[in-house]
This record gives sequence, structure tokens and C-alpha cells, in this order.
Amino acid sequence: MVVMVLVLFGCAEAEEMEVANEQDLLDSTAVASPIEVSEADQPEFYASLTNENCTSFLTDWHTEHRDPYIRMTTDWGDIVVELFDDVPLHSANFRYKVHRGYYAPTEMVRIVPEFVVQGGNSEEDLAQELRWLIGKHTLPAEFREDHLHYRGALAMGRTYQGNPEKRSSSYDFYLVVGRQVSSVELVQLEKEKGRSYTAAQKARYKKEGGAPHLDGEHTVFGRMVSGWEVLDALAALPTDNSDWPIQRVEVRMALEP
Repeated sequence: MVVMVLVLFGCAEAEEMEVANEQDLLDSTAVASPIEVSEADQPEFYASLTNENCTSFLTDWHTEHRDPYIRMTTDWGDIVVELFDDVPLHSANFRYKVHRGYYAPTEMVRIVPEFVVQGGNSEEDLAQELRWLIGKHTLPAEFREDHLHYRGALAMGRTYQGNPEKRSSSYDFYLVVGRQVSSVELVQLEKEKGRSYTAAQKARYKKEGGAPHLDGEHTVFGRMVSGWEVLDALAALPTDNSDWPIQRVEVRMALEP
């Protein structure tokens, strides 16, 4: 399944090695065979989403569904996220997946302390069946300079190879745990990426932390409004050598009234 990239800062040689390792994770796209489900089992009023039809479908869905909050329930407590209306396709996509029950439950499948907790690409039978029913598709990038990878940001993963438009996965999401970012790192990022952070953005990264190296690479479409202690608890869980949590980390999502 799609896995997001992790880029850390350090000496050039260390960076090169870590990026290569992350690229291996990024390109791990092997997917189990889809569950055999007959066409009769797929409701007629739901389109099977593709890259060609998802924009029009999700635009219509966004017009009719504007629920701003999603509750993520875990054994460690609840996290509530707010979806951004000005990132309409990604927000509509997430609401739609919640509506279809794709994230009820899902599981966190990657945990990297001081970076992210990531979920959505479970290989359990129900998740595979729902992906088959909902449809294989990616989302056009919706980058906004006012939605950055601060601590608590909600964004979608993506593949890097063969994806010049930086289209997002439509199932794999992550929450930024992050770490405090120094002024030197921000200046380095500005030079490397040809971008410019405002004084307020720099101050927020230095105070709250985040993952600014992902800005302009992944679409941020929401933010946490509660559950910070839960995020930290999840980020502290033990993992194997591939960042997969040792114990199952189940998450159930629902629209927040």
C-alpha cells in the first residue's frame, strides 16, 4: 500500500541513506488479491471511484456534506480532528470514507516517534473488500500555504515514484507528531525548496513543532482539536523494525455531532 516519505535532517551521507531506506518503504505497493465481491453487492447509488471520476464525485459530495469534525476512538482515548473546507476534495474524501465505514475500524500501521502516526491501509479482509467496493483512486494535490505540517496536522500519504503531480492516496492518512524545529532547519528548507515561511509560521514551528520538510509534498486537509495526550501515547508504542506497531492499534472513526 501507499506509504508516506520520511526525510530527516543531518549530515549529507546520513540523509542519503535514510531517504533510500524510506524509498523502499514508499515503493512497497504489493497488495493482497481483492476479495471476490459480486457487482450485486455494490450499492447502485455509490460510484466506483477512479482517478477520472473522483473529482466530480467528491466535489458534489463536499457540496452536500460539510460535517467539520471526525472523532477517532482508540483504546488510549479519543482524538477529534477538524477538516478544512478550503481543501474540498481531501476533506470530502475523508468524510466519504467515514460514511462508507472504511475507518470503522481501521488500524495504525506505522508509528515513528517525533514524526507521524499513520493508518488506513489495513490488509484485513474487510478493509480489502471495502477498497474494492469504493474504488481504487488517488486525489489531486491541494497544497495551501496556510495549511502546513504543524504538530497535529492531518494529511494523506502518497507514493513518490511515477507521481510527478504529487497525487495523494485516498485511504492512507497520518497525524503529525513532530518535533520542535530550529531556525537553521527552516532556513535550510527555504533554500532547498525555494519556499518562504512567514515570521508567524516560523514561530509556530519553533514553538509547537511539526514536520516542515513535508510541506509542498503532502496535502494537509485537517488538524487536531483535542486528544494530544492520545497522540503522544500512540507515538510511544513499541514497533518492529519496519515501524509497524507490535500490538494492534485499532481506530474507529465517526462523524462528530
